[in-house]
Amino acid sequence: RGGCANSVDTRKFWVHGPSMPKASPSKAPLPKKPREPKKVKDVALNTMRVANYQAKLAVYEEEMAAYKEGQRERKADKRSAKQRLSASDAEPAAKRPTPARRETPEACAAGSAKAPRAPPAEPLRRLPQVLREEKEAAAAAQAAAEAA
Repeated sequence: RGGCANSVDTRKFWVHGPSMPKASPSKAPLPKKPREPKKVKDVALNTMRVANYQAKLAVYEEEMAAYKEGQRERKADKRSAKQRLSASDAEPAAKRPTPARRETPEACAAGSAKAPRAPPAEPLRRLPQVLREEKEAAAAAQAAAEAA
């Protein structure tokens, strides 16, 4: 590879592109902690910077407490949903309420798409042996009808 010593190989960066944020994130964004101010020789400027930092830090701590509380609630909601699911799986099938389908007789008579359909009376595809037996039985019945 030729080129300048300072040139950067751009193929290493952004291979898959920047990650896109979710449309509706499930977790709240984590608040950022403010940076500590640099020490300055000027005492008045230094105290002003420290006071500003303390104010920002107090806001951050409140936001962080709210964030942690939200995460605890989220975890508790997940746990309770999991327990509800496992409790519903544990109860016997006889006690479970079955969803009742309510359809009017007119809808059934009209043959609506939502109407429950009965399975076909006979299988759609039969074995060749069964077909042969049916043909022989039909031929025998026809011969008996002609003889009579």
